[in-house]
Amino acid sequence: MPATEVQIKAKTNSPINGLTERYPSLRVWMWCNYLQDVYEIVSDSPEEFRGAVEEFRGIYHVLDETEISTNIRLITQNCVCSKETTVHENIQELEILNLMPVFYTRGFEYYRLIAFRHEALSELFDRLSQQGLQVEVREKAPFNGMVCDSLVTLNSLVGGLTDKQVDAIVAAYNNGYYQTPRRVNVQAIADRVRVPRTTLQEHLNKAENKLISSIIPQIQLYTRKTRT
Repeated sequence: MPATEVQIKAKTNSPINGLTERYPSLRVWMWCNYLQDVYEIVSDSPEEFRGAVEEFRGIYHVLDETEISTNIRLITQNCVCSKETTVHENIQELEILNLMPVFYTRGFEYYRLIAFRHEALSELFDRLSQQGLQVEVREKAPFNGMVCDSLVTLNSLVGGLTDKQVDAIVAAYNNGYYQTPRRVNVQAIADRVRVPRTTLQEHLNKAENKLISSIIPQIQLYTRKTRT
């Protein structure tokens, strides 16, 4: 039988779910390598963002903290899989692959899993039910692709970009903005695509910020694991 890809929505007692429930604008992505966790915390409300980050510091022992912008922060801490009852903890003994990141919003967490045996998936749902966790299967389909193509998907990299941000970063690349030495400045690109320089710069900055935010957690986990 082919492997099965499942996307689930779960309600657990994790502190992160509590945070996203108390701060509805909060969106959290979590990556784990079983040594450290990396959290990307995002909110459109400055007030909720400050409150949520402050509460996070009070819940977990923060190892490192990086401010990406006024509403995005990366936080690294020791792995809590063995300390909290989570979906992540339950799959460790089963033939199930958890494709990071885990996404948290409005009191729920979302997982993308690949089960290599149907029995393992049934066992997972049995365990979660016995622990009183609410789980909803959102998507389920045979998985016939390669796992390596699923770790960092195109959607995870550019799905959050607007059309104007995509156009800006593509124009910058095509005109040599990212070559070394740089062949062109933002004003020259703006003249060629016929938009104000400040507008192009804003779209470019936001696109770069979103792309870097998508890959930095993976880089942090890789470097921390290889250096230990």
